[in-house]
Amino acid sequence: MVFIFPLIGIILGALDMFINPPYSAGFFPGFVIYSIEYTLIAAIIYVTFLVIVAAVVDLNKPNEKFSDFYNNVAIFTLKIALSACNVKTVIEGEEKIPKEPFLLIQNHKAMFDPIVTLTLLGKYRLGFITKPENFNLPIINKLMHRVCCIAIDRENPRNAVKSINGAAENIKNGVCSMVIYPEGTRARDREMLDFHAGSFKIATKSGAPIVVTTIDNTNLVHRNAPFKKTVITLRVCGVIPAEEVLASSTAELSAKSRKMMCESLSVPYEE
Repeated sequence: MVFIFPLIGIILGALDMFINPPYSAGFFPGFVIYSIEYTLIAAIIYVTFLVIVAAVVDLNKPNEKFSDFYNNVAIFTLKIALSACNVKTVIEGEEKIPKEPFLLIQNHKAMFDPIVTLTLLGKYRLGFITKPENFNLPIINKLMHRVCCIAIDRENPRNAVKSINGAAENIKNGVCSMVIYPEGTRARDREMLDFHAGSFKIATKSGAPIVVTTIDNTNLVHRNAPFKKTVITLRVCGVIPAEEVLASSTAELSAKSRKMMCESLSVPYEE
């Protein structure tokens, strides 16, 4: 995807060379210079486009509708970023994902986890539960707002409950599916942190199935990029059906999903 701008530059550079008189430095040097110029122009135009579409979003206005337009813009932009980092993504078990809105849970190793998840599963309309600091990121915060991402402040129980209820309402009302990392933060050098059972209230309150997923190697991107390829695999371990969700406690759901994820990652499961 990152090669889309050079590709545009090469095509426009070639057209310019054929339409206009030959470049004074010669055909090939002129072609190279024109291609570089058009590549930069294409990149600048796209960045300008992002700034404009972000500028019209009001973060103070409640968002109750998922925007497919902003979702597609986010997916396209993130694919470019992954391509620039020399990342190859693989998905396994996608056929297990239900058609109705769901709660998706996943282990959390690095900042690339939601990026990869959105590029691979964005067609399912995913809103993410994220830390409040992410809503301070320019442009990104506007895109997040329009795809129903919700900030959760785990240090403030009252606000955390409000965020959980908002996520449950999104699923219940068919606005979008929601993604949460039950570890609450990145595990970094550890395989997996303890789960926050309260995360599963989103499913019990909405009566939605839980899609259990794992993701591998996102923590290697910052070491490998851009010269060494990183292969990231997202696995759909399984689905806990809505009927079982409603009949289970959050502690039971937490334990079952954690066991599924440990098996997927081939790490010891500890109750």
